[in-house]
Amino acid sequence: MALACALLLSLAVGALRVRPAHAIDAELLASQSKEPAQPLAKRLQTHDQTELLLVLDELAPSPDADRNARAVAELLRAGQPDVVTDHALDALARLGSREAREVLVTFTRHRRRDARRRAYTALAQLKDARDAGLIAQGLRDSASEVRNNAARWLGELRVREAAPDLQRALEQGVTDAAAALGRVGDAASVQRYDSLVGKLPLPVMLKGYANYLERAELPEATKLHIVAVLEDVSGTQVKEFLAERLKSPPKYSTPRLQQALESTLSRVRPAPAQPSEQRQP
Repeated sequence: MALACALLLSLAVGALRVRPAHAIDAELLASQSKEPAQPLAKRLQTHDQTELLLVLDELAPSPDADRNARAVAELLRAGQPDVVTDHALDALARLGSREAREVLVTFTRHRRRDARRRAYTALAQLKDARDAGLIAQGLRDSASEVRNNAARWLGELRVREAAPDLQRALEQGVTDAAAALGRVGDAASVQRYDSLVGKLPLPVMLKGYANYLERAELPEATKLHIVAVLEDVSGTQVKEFLAERLKSPPKYSTPRLQQALESTLSRVRPAPAQPSEQRQP
């Protein structure tokens, strides 16, 4: 009897030790010594283009941004197919590290306009005032998309010293310079900007005027001048522009400016005024 009890107890203990297969597998996997994941900079040394593109697209701001930027810069210096070059330049734009500045400057002179555009974008993402002059050089690029891209970034970065360059670019047909100039031009720049009314498409000019009106540092007199200029232009697009400003007033508007917008809107005709009918200054 005692022997039978001992046998039953032994079997019960054994049963308690039996575990599901998936638990055993999980333990084995956890116990296996695995190599640590390779740093992204190391993975850029792959000769598999598909893998290389995946690694480049994975790059993002991190404590290793400078190290990764140096690795991408070396990759570009070695010469790459166009698709890899584009992904690499986009990666540098995301990383925003000055470690890659030298190679980015080189790529602003690349044979392909798309590579040049990406290089200027990456330079702009460094957000360093020392690079403003270099980005402004993009306004003189041979490709319109590169010129317009440079203009947009100069406006986004609020590079006020670029206002004269933006005005010249606008006069030469770089249309995105209008909105940029509205962000960086001072009060004195408005009158020269006015000289392009009728020479450039009105929607282009309105983008610049909209940004001028939003500026806190511009005097009220300058903003009232803009409203008066738009009354002279007249037309449906001006009427819609003024109505939108009344519906959503400029952030730094004043009661006098709002009154001018309202009264001007009531006088603006849907059809453009004839030159002989325009209000004399």
